[in-house]
Amino acid sequence: MNTASSVSTFQQVETPKTNAGSAHGIWEPLDLLAEESASLAKWRSFAVDGHVIPSYVFIGPRGGSVPIRLALLGGFGAEDFVSTGAIAKLLVELDLAPLLAQDFALFSYPVANPDRVSSRSPNFSTGFWTGAPNATIRYLEREFAGNHPDGIIAAKGNEAISGFQMQVSSKLIANEVLWPALEIVQRLVPLANEPVQIFPQLQISQLGPASFSLIIRTPGHVSSENQISAIAFSVKQILRHYRALVSYGDEL
Repeated sequence: MNTASSVSTFQQVETPKTNAGSAHGIWEPLDLLAEESASLAKWRSFAVDGHVIPSYVFIGPRGGSVPIRLALLGGFGAEDFVSTGAIAKLLVELDLAPLLAQDFALFSYPVANPDRVSSRSPNFSTGFWTGAPNATIRYLEREFAGNHPDGIIAAKGNEAISGFQMQVSSKLIANEVLWPALEIVQRLVPLANEPVQIFPQLQISQLGPASFSLIIRTPGHVSSENQISAIAFSVKQILRHYRALVSYGDEL
């Protein structure tokens, strides 16, 4: 692929914007990259208030295993362009170094809920997702039912928290994947007093039998650039450690 084009794309998506029109400026470079990439492709899109909201799929090289299917979600809040920018940055970086996503199929939704205006974290333990009248939520329900993701990773930026934090539904994932992933993340952003929290109710059973669900949260008092880098880097570390965990399980 065209490396110069990829670097240019990275520079365009690194900094988040501040309005709905600018959100299109975040994913427009991804559309261009998807046209020439061997790994990244546009997935399904949906329309909200006359705007087409895209999604993407990144297929990493095969190492002999059945691809691990993960869903990556950002943009839950109306003004959360940090998580949207982080997913865009992640996809660009994976396209430059696809082996980081070996044996993964990453279904990515940079703006998972453009209609949501509440600043609260989504409560995955309630009926928020199931039977809701919101067309976007129904779209995600259909996506998850059809894709059967092995795991769901959601990102939220500009949170009112003291430091970087990950909330997960699985103690095994917390111990074997998340804690190791924090080692270098703390060089980019401060960590919360409880950087890893386990909430079994985060399991999004309504959206499919995923092995785990995870929310990555970054503090609003840190620069947007560092939040974006922390999210993108942490996901790459999660891919690395989760792949090792799955490989170890297959060998047992």
